[in-house]
Amino acid sequence: MVDSEEAELLLWISLLADDIGPRRPTGVAERRAAEVLAEGLSRLGVDARLEAFRGYSSFALPFAITVGTAVAPELLPRRLRRLRAGLAALAAGMLATEGSLRFAPLSDLLSRRPSQNVVATIEPSGTAERTLCLMAHVDTSRSGLMFHPRLVGWMNTWIGLNSAMIVAGALGEPLSGRSPNLRRALRLARAVLLGGLGVLGERERRGVDVPGANDNASGVAVVATLAAELAAEPLASTRVVVCLTGCEEAGTLGARAFLREHETEGWLFLNVDNVGGSGSVRYLRREGVIARWDADPGLIAAAESVARAEPGLRMASEDAPAGLTYDSSPVHARGGRALTLSVQDGFIPNLHRPSDTVANVDLGGVRRTLRAARGIAAAVDAGLADGPR
Repeated sequence: MVDSEEAELLLWISLLADDIGPRRPTGVAERRAAEVLAEGLSRLGVDARLEAFRGYSSFALPFAITVGTAVAPELLPRRLRRLRAGLAALAAGMLATEGSLRFAPLSDLLSRRPSQNVVATIEPSGTAERTLCLMAHVDTSRSGLMFHPRLVGWMNTWIGLNSAMIVAGALGEPLSGRSPNLRRALRLARAVLLGGLGVLGERERRGVDVPGANDNASGVAVVATLAAELAAEPLASTRVVVCLTGCEEAGTLGARAFLREHETEGWLFLNVDNVGGSGSVRYLRREGVIARWDADPGLIAAAESVARAEPGLRMASEDAPAGLTYDSSPVHARGGRALTLSVQDGFIPNLHRPSDTVANVDLGGVRRTLRAARGIAAAVDAGLADGPR
């Protein structure tokens, strides 16, 4: 039996995953989803608006360019050693800048198509002493062999291996002219990278855009429901900003655009992503793939207080989360204060699979996350997350 709260959450999830369907970054459906969310929130008293930015449709674009540049020296004659070394160094530079989630000139160059974030502000009943930003992403990903249930657990390892091969090429290429063994090692490293390009190509050619009920209509449902509650009964001293992002699946582009356009110094960010599973409500102490960042201690303290007060929510910390980067990752990369909630116990169900449908969402997990987020917002309003980082 679905109670009224779960029914409300289900309406948001069904609206996105069933009525609109797959929401590819920068696509027509992503735009339609943002418009429908803004309209729905406005009807509930949340004055939402669209903020435009430029993005691209797939994380495969910058990754393929970086890997292709790293492989390119193997196609050139050895006499062009400076050009070979320059390409290898360029690939390592692109890897470092893209992985930083801050200064990313390749992403900026590729960002040519329109996307948008849904943004709203809810003022407190009293004087604003702090700002809490609630985040979730609207867009969906594409399936592929890399997301097969038997392989997806190796995703971080695969990315780490490819990154190591790119760095090895940059370091080894200038020295390879004097060492046949080093040249053979570099050829092997580039063969590994070619395999990675093949996996990306398989996803782009044979994959399909997925409904994204868990990833991340479930997170949007939590944020939208909580935002409507807070519009009706504002917090006492905490301004709440809602940011429902586009292009998260292309590389957290929406979150990065929001951070560029807004002065967020001192803000607290609570991100909600993939919460439609049956597992524990995890608050992620660490996240990231190439770079790793720690979550904000104040928000962790707030989450811990909720976990102690409401054991039925099955909240627990997570130091090695499933998945890759989250919308909170660019906040961390800029030295900001953020925490992500995600329902996972070592894996995210139906991650980037056609089976990520409404029928496979556990509404109990979504509801427990809503109660956890509600509790964290109340703890923040009580000042539990205040003070030095």
